[in-house]
Amino acid sequence: MHNQTNQQAPEKYICFKLSKVMRKVQRYYESNLATFEITPVQFYVLSVLWGKDGMKFKALARSLEIDGSTLTGILDRMERSGHVVRRDDPEDRRSLLVFLTEKARKRGAEMIELAEKLDEEIREQFSPADFKVFLQVLDQLARKDNKFS
Repeated sequence: MHNQTNQQAPEKYICFKLSKVMRKVQRYYESNLATFEITPVQFYVLSVLWGKDGMKFKALARSLEIDGSTLTGILDRMERSGHVVRRDDPEDRRSLLVFLTEKARKRGAEMIELAEKLDEEIREQFSPADFKVFLQVLDQLARKDNKFS
């Protein structure tokens, strides 16, 4: 009789499967976004700022659903690479505003086009109906009211 713990392969677990897919997608995006000298998470920051430049730091962190200390590190690297600048908020001395640089504005359309191309390559792996279900499942798992959020 086999010990049940010896029969457990990681492929059995949802977390392993999600992690495997995420690593694969992450590597794919990283290699393609490298031409712009940004990471996927930096692209997400830029995406928010393209919609609302000069955003408050705390609002930016909320919109990305990341904590302030993590965002600080990301913005430090983005400032060094010339994509964003942080300035004091003239209306609130305790707050910072985050702005795009000219470099980020100039290359925005090109970066968005690349990200949309990458999304399309993933979309092509599915039938239209399956892709719709896939997005619904991702949205459901990402909802804040899930038990594991």
